[in-house]
Amino acid sequence: MEGFYIDSYKRVWGNTTINGEKAITDSNNVLTIETDDSTYDITLSPGSYKTEFTANDSELVDEIKNKVALSSFPIEVLLGGYHKDEKYNVVVVRMTNEKDIKKISGTFFDEYF
Repeated sequence: MEGFYIDSYKRVWGNTTINGEKAITDSNNVLTIETDDSTYDITLSPGSYKTEFTANDSELVDEIKNKVALSSFPIEVLLGGYHKDEKYNVVVVRMTNEKDIKKISGTFFDEYF
């Protein structure tokens, strides 16, 4: 996961802001998370999802969480916040089965991670 911040809890932090309203379509709705021995494909429902930095609330993160829960994947999805010169929110993911995330890919990853 070169180029991404991974904290001491093995959470992988995205680099791309999800602040504001983001449109998910059939062309940017797949997120794939890989460990050494498993691959997890998450397909988001098309729609418009808002993320509000000051309220620390994200419909987009909630949608990813719902899809993960429906599939019973061992993945935790969080809303992360960067507090640098510009404040913004990102998607954060972590495995809950003690595995390390080796790769994240997919059309959602390309646009919003």
